[in-house]
This record gives sequence, C-alpha cells and structure tokens, in this order.
Amino acid sequence: MNARQRLIDTTARLLQTAGYHNTGLNQIVAESGAPKGSLYHYFPGGKVALAVAALDQSASQLAQALTALCLPHAHPESAMVAVIDFFIAELESSNFTKGCPVATTTLEQASLTPEIREACARAYRLWQDGLQAYFSGHGIAQASFLAENLLMLIEGALLLARAQHNCDPLRRLKTHLPILIHSAKGAS
Repeated sequence: MNARQRLIDTTARLLQTAGYHNTGLNQIVAESGAPKGSLYHYFPGGKVALAVAALDQSASQLAQALTALCLPHAHPESAMVAVIDFFIAELESSNFTKGCPVATTTLEQASLTPEIREACARAYRLWQDGLQAYFSGHGIAQASFLAENLLMLIEGALLLARAQHNCDPLRRLKTHLPILIHSAKGAS
C-alpha cells in the first residue's frame, strides 16, 4: 500500500473513533508509517484535505457495505435488520468507539470548515440515495421519505448507543422497522 493510501486509511480510522480535533497530523504520520514529507506532498491542503479524502473514502466504503448487506434480502425489513446488526457489531466489537464513520467529524467540524461540511453532506447523500434506490426497487412508494427517515433514526440511535455505552437504542429501532416500512409502502 502506498503512503497516500496509508495516510487516508489511518485518518479515516482516527476520525471515526477520535474525531477531527483529537486527531493530529503527527499521530496520523506515526500510525500510518508514511514518511512525514508525504503528507503535504499528497495533501497540500494539510489536515482539511486529508480529512476530506478520508471522509470520501469512508462514505464510499460504507455505501458498498450497505449495498452488500441489503442486496441479498428480498424484504426491506430484513435488509434494515442486517444494517442495524452490522452497526451493533461494529459498536460492540470496538467498545463503542466505531459508530458512523462521519458523524463525529460532522458534529465537530462541519459548521466550521466548508470543505468538510461538503464531504459530510456527500457521505449522507450517498447513503440516503443508496437506501432510496434499494427501497424503490422493492416497490416502496415513499422510498425517499423512508430512506431519509431511516438514515436519521439510525444516526440518532448510533449516537445514543455510544452515549449510553449499549446498543439498546439500535435494538429498539429494529422493533419499529415493520411500522416504518409498512407506512412507507402504502403511501402514494
């Protein structure tokens, strides 16, 4: 793996677990094993440019994971259970440090840095569009509404789970999936 990719991978991991403010450039260089000079060679915009690249990569990787989780399921409810179970496993296996790969950075930095705000917005739009396409493909009349609302609910449940240090909010969300999906199916 080249130095540029190691820098992006390390930054993505650190942004997800520690956030933007708790991730320093020296830490990124040290943990990536990349030569220090490579940071500004590949990212002349410094930490902001590196964070944007890491957020874009994280968004793409999660979009691919969501697609892989949803596609095998013939029913949207079982697909969303698989998505929520994925996040439960991520949280529990990381001792509640890994939730959404962009949420911490969004909360910390999006209002302060336009480039980061745009990267975070792209990430959420990518995920919402993917969910909407899946729901549309399964004949859900209000696919856009359902995708947006499920994304908001999952994000909120992830934040609550991290704050409470347990996955009960995500488990409760799973119990409400039939109501949410049924209401979006019948609307026209």
